[in-house]
Amino acid sequence: MTFYDWENHEERSITHGYSRGVAVGSNLMMAHVKLETGAITTPHSHEHEEIIYVVAGRWQVTVGGREFIVEADQSLVVPPHVEHSSIALEETLAVVATNYRPEWSENSDFWLHYNTDNHLWAV
Repeated sequence: MTFYDWENHEERSITHGYSRGVAVGSNLMMAHVKLETGAITTPHSHEHEEIIYVVAGRWQVTVGGREFIVEADQSLVVPPHVEHSSIALEETLAVVATNYRPEWSENSDFWLHYNTDNHLWAV
């Protein structure tokens, strides 16, 4: 058994306004996600189903070409193998549940939350 206190959880991945802490079980995991306004997730798909629950805020999620605005006390199920992306319309707190995915613990999927609009390139 493992106990997680999200107010004092220091092991979080942080990328361009996207902050994620994870609770890991034997077969399942849950992400505690904090999003700043404008934080993105670029289009991608994977073999795992995800269930998103928004605790506070507004999160625009595009799944298979359909756009959803998920607000506090609403959930959205993202099917496996379906392309999806997102943008936080305002500061958002959400919980995302899925099968065990090591890339969440390792933060090897950081590039999904990399917003190139936040950078200026020298000419």
